[in-house]
Amino acid sequence: MFLKLKLPLILIIPPILCDVGEFLCGDQLTCVSESWLCDGEPDCPDGSDEVEVIVRCPLNHIQCIGTRKCIHFNKLCNGVKDCDDGFDEGVHCRELLSACHELHCRYGCIMTRNGTFCFCADGFEVGEDGRSCRDHDECAMYGTCSQTCMNTYGSYRCSCTDGYSLQPNRHSCIAKHETGENPAALLIGGSDNIIITALNGSRLQTLKQLDSNGTHGLDFNHKEESVCWVTSSESSGQLRCARMRKASGFTKEQEVKTVRNLHDVDQLAFDWLTGNFYFVDQASDRIFVCNQYGDTCVTVIDLDLLNPKAIALDPLMGMLFFTDYGNQAKLERCNMDGTNRTRLVDYKVERPTAVALDLVKKLVYWADAYLDYIEMVDYNGKNRHTIIQGYQVSSSTVSVWLHLCFNFSS
Repeated sequence: MFLKLKLPLILIIPPILCDVGEFLCGDQLTCVSESWLCDGEPDCPDGSDEVEVIVRCPLNHIQCIGTRKCIHFNKLCNGVKDCDDGFDEGVHCRELLSACHELHCRYGCIMTRNGTFCFCADGFEVGEDGRSCRDHDECAMYGTCSQTCMNTYGSYRCSCTDGYSLQPNRHSCIAKHETGENPAALLIGGSDNIIITALNGSRLQTLKQLDSNGTHGLDFNHKEESVCWVTSSESSGQLRCARMRKASGFTKEQEVKTVRNLHDVDQLAFDWLTGNFYFVDQASDRIFVCNQYGDTCVTVIDLDLLNPKAIALDPLMGMLFFTDYGNQAKLERCNMDGTNRTRLVDYKVERPTAVALDLVKKLVYWADAYLDYIEMVDYNGKNRHTIIQGYQVSSSTVSVWLHLCFNFSS
């Protein structure tokens, strides 16, 4: 006697292996371009391209599905399960072998469950014909070297500018700490004080107690070894500077009287070549500059500026960078006299509240308090890259990370 059982139909969908340069969404079924990750627009059905931690595998590596592990192409179809679920092995390794031979790859061929394609030795990439190999420019990738990167045939070499030393990892540069000099430190202007701490957050110390409504901008003058900051009361604002030869406190504090009212100033930047001070006035929607004595002040920008916020200077290049989030949020660059204005970023940006510069690599970093990210572009607005995105980007993190790191010598 036989019983007929009506069983539910179970459709088994094999896991998807995304191609190089693609991101596997959280549904494990959809692949999207890595260039779409963290762009402010969900492209995955579950939106995981905006919230997932990005795993960017090195050249000639591929990600094991659902993990942070990357394996080299050489480990695909080698008879050993290198991915925990064994996805790097399978019947496709036998079935696609003839297809690999037909590609006539210059170096090697890999077989994935999505098909076959050629790959090259480390330091090289596949040419436009899909078979040949050419040098891979590692220096074109963000973050390859801390400062200077020199591409070589099949490899690259990192180096550091004067005053910095290359670390044992051959990638990172840190400031040299000569005997008798104070180490790099972090200056923070708070609501009621100015404090200093080591870069790792230790040895927190108050340098100045403030009686007014906190600091509205702070910068360090390396040449004079002094700190300058703006404070405001109910009716006026003050620019004050003090010497800081040691990390123990201020000396020779004095007010720099300016012919412009600083009550509504929100940001301050110091030009260490000329001694000029640049200010962002949010009430009058303008950026103005005063000389080192404060007796001459000139408006630099006041057109097409509805809610200016952040400012940064590269005196060596004669460039001023600023953010604005009025009718259209944007990051701009201009000469330090306000001429030659150029928009660097005006899309996928909502509330850029902080900006900082990498003077060595000529990069502009900015933070968006609405979209919760820190991103960068080069001085020409090209090569945009997301540094960090998500809930961990808070206003306090942005202020410390982007504004308040200064080196000073004894």
